[in-house]
Amino acid sequence: MLKKEFEKKYDGVIRDIAIKQKVDMGVATDMLIYEVRVHAGVVKRQDTYIEEVNWKQAKKDLDSITD
Repeated sequence: MLKKEFEKKYDGVIRDIAIKQKVDMGVATDMLIYEVRVHAGVVKRQDTYIEEVNWKQAKKDLDSITD
């Protein structure tokens, strides 16, 4: 999966983060990537931004990003 495909797939989640956190879409994308990594146990939680995402699927999608 390309990063653009990941961003397209999770567009609604990214937009929700951007609106709630008052950040641009790039920052919101980074925030989602952080959350996926937290839920996958890759990094320790520092803060939270979103609540409802299929974390297992998001981790698979993130791992498949090739660009």
